[in-house]
Amino acid sequence: MGEHKLNRRVQYTRTALREALIDLICEKPLASISVTDICARADINRSTFYLHYQGVHELLGEIENQIIAQIEKHLVRPPSLDTLNSLVTFLNHIRQSPRDIKLLYALVGEQGDPHFVSRLQRLTYDAFQIGWAHRMPEASESHKKLTFSYIVTGIISVLSAWVHGDIPEISAEEVVALLRSIIENGVHGVYEHISRGSRP
Repeated sequence: MGEHKLNRRVQYTRTALREALIDLICEKPLASISVTDICARADINRSTFYLHYQGVHELLGEIENQIIAQIEKHLVRPPSLDTLNSLVTFLNHIRQSPRDIKLLYALVGEQGDPHFVSRLQRLTYDAFQIGWAHRMPEASESHKKLTFSYIVTGIISVLSAWVHGDIPEISAEEVVALLRSIIENGVHGVYEHISRGSRP
């Protein structure tokens, strides 16, 4: 019984610290956040913080690991499935979570965490490898990386506009279908997509 209470207390403390850091990341530059800031927001003393984490970086790593796991859950699929199709589930999920969106954009922004950005890019790059074996069988690794840089920038811009924009009439399925048309056929794909009635 005592151990059960201890485990619940540990879980409560770690959750409170995690939520406090998430709130702060959404409010101010990551580099300016201190252990004192986190403890004050969570209403937990510093000695208790250091019982669970060595510093801000370790707590941040735990939060980022959870985000990566969530993205992997929605995006990583067997090679037989289209990587873009799996975006639909993720988009529908994240659009219902404004706080998650704000946290994600804060982490990948100019005042966020470059290490997290690198992990996210690696994850996305690996996911795109699924389709490239068929669409770009002769492409070198350098060509793939350059193509990926071009594609991922466009995808991020489109998703950002869709998530934050006042365009509720466009579904996640339609956004993904539009992205697929652009990636596979360039700007000409947009015209074809629209002429088909903007349907997947």
